[in-house]
Amino acid sequence: MKKSVFYKEAAYIFGIVFIALGVALAAKSDLGVSMIAGPVYTLYLWIGQFTEIITFGTIDYSFQGIVILLAAVLVKKFRLSYLFSFATAVISGFTIDFFFWLFEFFPAEGIFIRAFFFCASLISCAFGVACIFHSYFPPAGHELFVKEFSIHFGKDMHKVKTIYDIVFCFLSVFLNLVLFGGFVGIGIGTVITAFINGPLIGKFTHLIEKHFEFKAALPKLEDYFEK
Repeated sequence: MKKSVFYKEAAYIFGIVFIALGVALAAKSDLGVSMIAGPVYTLYLWIGQFTEIITFGTIDYSFQGIVILLAAVLVKKFRLSYLFSFATAVISGFTIDFFFWLFEFFPAEGIFIRAFFFCASLISCAFGVACIFHSYFPPAGHELFVKEFSIHFGKDMHKVKTIYDIVFCFLSVFLNLVLFGGFVGIGIGTVITAFINGPLIGKFTHLIEKHFEFKAALPKLEDYFEK
């Protein structure tokens, strides 16, 4: 079967949009955001008690800046592309804020509607991550950490992603207990996502690679980022 062309630049845009959409859908479902978004969402809810100026997106790209620095420490080098990775995190943060604003106009009443939003968030995030891994643009902090760690230590990327998600799940629980004395923003959905997100990303990766051939529309730009 002849594969269709999927441009890597489009994969980058798809990745940012669908990951941001997934985060907003999970928050709207109120069944528990993903493990990756958990710590940031907890901080967002806690800070929101005192001010509405600081958005989820602002906290998110600030947090991812720390993750990028941690990745640089672990692989013992700092590339210029890491700065572009932070730029991706900033763009992603603004996109998440847009979807948060948009979903204010959509009610999420009843368990079936909330479950639908949650399932849609799982699919959206997994597809987005699978897409952005096929782009030559530096991914945002979380994806960058997983990619750099996997390459540097020779580990399977999807397994590293699963472990990374579980670590953030425990971090979310810790922050919830410290800041709220209970669980706010995370729940059964957070636990479910922790265990199926990695395999789901793997499934989407296999599916899109089966039907699409990834090429760069701007090969010179690709060469620059992949040096």
